[in-house]
Amino acid sequence: MNEPADKVAAERVVGMVLQDWSTVVTAERQARYHAAAEVARGLFGDMVDLSILANDTILATAYLKTQAVDGLHAGQRMQQHEPVYLGEPLTLKGRIGSIRATAKGNIVIYAFDFRRPNGSIPVTGELISFQVDPAAMRASGAGKPVVADAAGFTKVGHKTLRPELVGEYSFEFPGYLVHFDPKEAAAVGLPAPVAQGLMSLTWMMESLALDGVPKTINIAADFRSPIFWEDSVDIFCRDSTELMVAKAAGSICSLGRITDLVR
Repeated sequence: MNEPADKVAAERVVGMVLQDWSTVVTAERQARYHAAAEVARGLFGDMVDLSILANDTILATAYLKTQAVDGLHAGQRMQQHEPVYLGEPLTLKGRIGSIRATAKGNIVIYAFDFRRPNGSIPVTGELISFQVDPAAMRASGAGKPVVADAAGFTKVGHKTLRPELVGEYSFEFPGYLVHFDPKEAAAVGLPAPVAQGLMSLTWMMESLALDGVPKTINIAADFRSPIFWEDSVDIFCRDSTELMVAKAAGSICSLGRITDLVR
């Protein structure tokens, strides 16, 4: 069952087993995410867009959250071994796979199996969270955005964000005010509310689905710099194996790597 837990600090240790999270992607749920990301309704037919399931990895770890910003979403890995269809019930079985210390905090990787009632596992995934050390971040800074090199890439999409779209993509995360509230964003040092990193994963999946919905795929997305709620971004693809989301001004927001793609 998906039951709330007391908001107490939990020590994150390798091997820690997470509470189970039950989920189902209905046609309405998928359509709502897609409308916020300006993805055409029905593009995926009766199949689930893998990026929607990626949102469940955040929901499955929400009970560990103890403050407004408790870990930055640094990346997402999702592997679809076979299609999941709209309306299928799944249970996320999660654990902490690894913890790596850096100069600015810990990189925590949460690993998940998406299990059907019959025990089969059509999807596995990893949520990569950067548990920031605020003092170290203030001392050394967050780093500078990297300028995108689009050589060999083809532009396959463009998105102009709006506050209402960014907020709507986070409709299942009403407590994550950094996506909704300018004052909350300012309180953590951001110039404006930010889009979820998974919006860029949804755009990546859209670009792949335009040539046929993936039946199997292994996609790794790294979120390099924030996308603010009034930014414009371009989506680029190279050989169906590399994807990039970059701001119109030229800095990289997200990078994607694709293997095992079968349409």
